[in-house]
Amino acid sequence: MDKIVVVAVGKDKPGLIAEVTSIISKLGGNIEDMDQVVLQNVFVMSLIIKFFNPKNFEKLEELNRLLVKKGKKIGLKIHVYSLKNL
Repeated sequence: MDKIVVVAVGKDKPGLIAEVTSIISKLGGNIEDMDQVVLQNVFVMSLIIKFFNPKNFEKLEELNRLLVKKGKKIGLKIHVYSLKNL
């Protein structure tokens, strides 16, 4: 199963990780690796996600749509990539 990379950047504030990862969890994704840093009040997070259910992996467009929508609501720019396409 191919993996997905999620990158989020924006102004730091409490709860950002929970907001993003809750969407991934609801869609059945498993976070295999994560890196997060705050540089001069700028939050940067990268995640590597794997879906065990192939039907969930096919929801890449839905994941992207939901994360971008959530990002706009909480002040993050979020990008979703398939590792297969990098």
